[in-house]
Parts: sequence; C-alpha cells; structure tokens
Amino acid sequence: MEQTPLQLPPAPALGKTISDVFASPSEAFQSIKNTQPSAKLWLVPMLLMAAIVISSTIFLFTNDALKTEFKETQSRIYQQKVEQGKMTQTQAEQAESAMDSMGGLLIVIGIIGGMIAVAAYYFGAALVLWLVNKSLFKASYGYMKYLELYGISTWIGVLGGVITVVMMLALGTMTATPSAALAVLGNYDSTNTMHKILSAFNVFSIWETAVIGIGLSKFSEKSYGSGIASAFILLALWTALSIGFGFAR
Repeated sequence: MEQTPLQLPPAPALGKTISDVFASPSEAFQSIKNTQPSAKLWLVPMLLMAAIVISSTIFLFTNDALKTEFKETQSRIYQQKVEQGKMTQTQAEQAESAMDSMGGLLIVIGIIGGMIAVAAYYFGAALVLWLVNKSLFKASYGYMKYLELYGISTWIGVLGGVITVVMMLALGTMTATPSAALAVLGNYDSTNTMHKILSAFNVFSIWETAVIGIGLSKFSEKSYGSGIASAFILLALWTALSIGFGFAR
C-alpha cells in the first residue's frame, strides 16, 4: 500500500544533508527520496543564497574599485548598443547620467531584483528538473522533492558564492570568480562572448551540476551517467540562453 506523507519517516537533519552533499551526494539524495516534505532543505540554502546576493550588491555599490568597474562596464554596454544602432549617443549619455543620479536607489533596486531572481531560479530550476525526470525517465516523485533536491545541491553554490565575494573584494574586481575567466582577469570584457563562455566554466557550477545529476539518477533509478548527462545538457542550454539573451555578465 502506498504511504501517505504522514506515514513517511521524517526528513534527515539539515546538518546531515549538508555534510552528505559534500561527502556523499548519493547518500544525501537516497535519504530524502521517501521522507516527509521538509521546507528547511530548500528554504535555508535559498535564504543564504539571497543573503550572498544582497551582500555582493551592497559591496558592488559601496566598494570604490567595484563601483568604478561597474560604471565602466555599463558604459561599454551602452556604447555597444550605440554601435549596434539600438540607442543613440544622447540616449546612452542620458542613461549613464540617470544611473549616477540614482545613488542609493540602485542598491535597493539591486537587492530587490536579486531576491526575486534567487527565488525564481530555485522554483524554476526545480520545475525543470521535475519535468525532465518525469518526462524522460518516468520518475514518480512530486515537484516538492525536486525542490529539496535542488536546494540540497545548492549548498555547493552557497560555498561558491562566499568564495566569489571574498575574491571580488580581495582582488578589487567583480570579474574575479573561481572560473576560467581568471585567464583574462584584468582584461575581462562583459560584451565579449568568449569571455562570458570562460566565466561559465565555474568550478562550483560544474561541481553543483554533477551533484544535481546524481540526484536525478537517484530519483529516477537510472544510471549516474544518464542523470549527470541530463544535468550538464541543461547547464549548457541555460548558459547558451544566458549569453544569447544578455543575462550573462
């Protein structure tokens, strides 16, 4: 007979899932497959990721080196649009002037936008993982389990986010990330597609994607190769869309 949520055992302790996702991700996902839903498994890492986004936004607009670099980056983007005929030189100058006059409002907008983006990323990513595993591998678990799967996996992203903020502050540039973009550190151009591709080769993103793949394989009871391959295909698609639509910086 199928167990109801109240008959299922409770989810493992948060501390155990955190240690397991780093030491033994397979065990971490196996331990949550047939347990009661647990919001803490995805809510805690999501809130911490939001805190990292908030802190990085504040540093971006209060640290002199980062603030100067941000303005220069925006100026290059505006000039590229002028060259492409998407805006006039006058409009570009007005946009730069408006940005300078906003002051602290930019921080507020950045924080609100960042929090919305984090929430959308968590719920959206879980939805995609659920649909992929359900349609391709006929996995029977519901959406909330994939939210837990994604939440557990993002503890790797949380660690990567902390390291990224430290690198940005230590090196004085917002392009200092644990990625292949370190090869062009000091010459990084956010309008250069190749530089964006290098930035996508982030150590923690790759690690997190592999762990998500292990989770997909555990939930679908398919081989690790199938789950990991699916996860990296999704990462490649997201990277291509981010670069193509200008989300990537």
